[in-house]
Amino acid sequence: MTAIGIDFGTTNSVVATWDSTGPEALSIDTPSGEWSTLGFDRVMPSVFARAADGAVQFGWEAKRADVGRFEAVKRLFATQQSTVSDDEGGAFAVEEVATMLFAEMKAAAARQGVDATQAVVTVPANSRGVARHRTKICAGMGGFEVLTLINEPTAAAMTYAARHPGDQQILVFDWGGGTLDVTILRSVGGIFMEQASKGLPTKGGLDFDSRLRKLVLETVSDRSSWTPADRHRFDLDIELAKIKLSDQEFTVIQLPGGDSRRITRAMFEDSVESLIEEARRPIEQCLRDIGAGPGAIDSVVMVGGTSKVPVVRRFVGELLDRDPEVGVDPMTAVGEGAAIAAAILTGRLETNDFFVSTEHALGTVAVNPETAKREFSELIPRNHKLPASKTDTYVPVHAEQESVAIKVIEGDPEVDVDHPENVVLKEWVIELPGAGTSETGAFDMTYEYAVDGILRVKVTDVATGRLMLEDDVSYGVTQDRRKLVDIADRARRAVDGGSTESASAVPSDPEAAKLLQRAHVKVIPFLDGEEADAIRAAAAELESAGPDELPAAKESVRNLLSPYSYLF
Repeated sequence: MTAIGIDFGTTNSVVATWDSTGPEALSIDTPSGEWSTLGFDRVMPSVFARAADGAVQFGWEAKRADVGRFEAVKRLFATQQSTVSDDEGGAFAVEEVATMLFAEMKAAAARQGVDATQAVVTVPANSRGVARHRTKICAGMGGFEVLTLINEPTAAAMTYAARHPGDQQILVFDWGGGTLDVTILRSVGGIFMEQASKGLPTKGGLDFDSRLRKLVLETVSDRSSWTPADRHRFDLDIELAKIKLSDQEFTVIQLPGGDSRRITRAMFEDSVESLIEEARRPIEQCLRDIGAGPGAIDSVVMVGGTSKVPVVRRFVGELLDRDPEVGVDPMTAVGEGAAIAAAILTGRLETNDFFVSTEHALGTVAVNPETAKREFSELIPRNHKLPASKTDTYVPVHAEQESVAIKVIEGDPEVDVDHPENVVLKEWVIELPGAGTSETGAFDMTYEYAVDGILRVKVTDVATGRLMLEDDVSYGVTQDRRKLVDIADRARRAVDGGSTESASAVPSDPEAAKLLQRAHVKVIPFLDGEEADAIRAAAAELESAGPDELPAAKESVRNLLSPYSYLF
């Protein structure tokens, strides 16, 4: 059996192998035109497209398709959204699109002579438990036995250290298409240990594209004649211009209809200045967590497409008073590190090992008996080494209570329990055995957090030892395991046969699915504060709306998205 490493990214994915000479990223897709000269020859865009006749496309071919595209599905893993839509309103289950992408990567590796059955898959270090679970499920349905999930910065550090061995403290700055991760690791005798990690879960290269797109569109007075195909080609030109500005002082962006705009690097850098400044917080937080200053860092490793932007590299270098290293490919380093981890776990590389830590605290929502206020009751703290297991005892709030709500919360116990940083991942209601007094209603809650960051929850009656709850944290179609086999079968048939069933196979209102896709992927991640909260709340109402409430819920989301039409 061959084990590979997979970097499943928001915008691009990488497959890598390992042999005695080290890791190597495979050429699993072929870019065309100008993309082929810009360092994308070993990445596959994380894009799936479906034509009107059901024919499927993946990677670069799908990225160039005018309609029927499903993009940035990874960003939906951390949301409660179950479906993803294209610009025409066609809908698929989020897990189905991701599964097809994994299945295509498996098939592409086979075309390169690598028959992979096992894989280590990377996830953002700041990835929530729900996103980790959905990632692992989809990779499994795509045909892989997932050996583990590994944090992307840890994988990048392993790639760097493979080429620059020795004991050292490494800060990895991983800024890809959808997320920013900052992680400090210590490498000692070939063992990698995460010391601290912090990030921005919804900030990345897509946001840089959005700022550049807005900069150009502010100079365009009328876009009413633009077709969906025009808008898509314009978006591709925006992304290409961003990449070119890393090596050029200016570039020209073509507009539909024959006009053009000249954009300089200085103009672009000014438009993204506030995004870059946000990267200061996770860097400084990680240094505080280890109780050290920049001088404690031996090597700064920058990976991910956004880290190639010159102003980003200058910002990080000046903040840490150290030039970033140049010994790794920012586009493939994470996938190559996953291949190293796969070699470790399958016994082919015995001189190395790795340990990962939690990026968020995990606990439950409990009422403080002294203040009668709801609080974050922490079970597993932030920066705790995985795997981890912790049990605590709780009692019902009221005497004679017949049931209790069990909530899994992930975030920061130092802030208010209702702070946006704190996310309730899952909730169960369990029946209590007898009257809910402290003598008869007490129960133990156990969190078992595996090395891949997937959480299992157990609740046991203290008095009788009876198991009252045992479940994992999941969302989307993974909650109904009866759907998983059907999705896996359809995904493999699509990859093998080159076509798939109608997108309407997902029971979803097409317009609602399209609005939710725009809200969760194209608008909310680029807003802050009350603006984002208002759209998030309206989207939640649309997701749960019944037939009678659906028209009003769609209208509400449509009106809230209207001022941000330039984002989609």
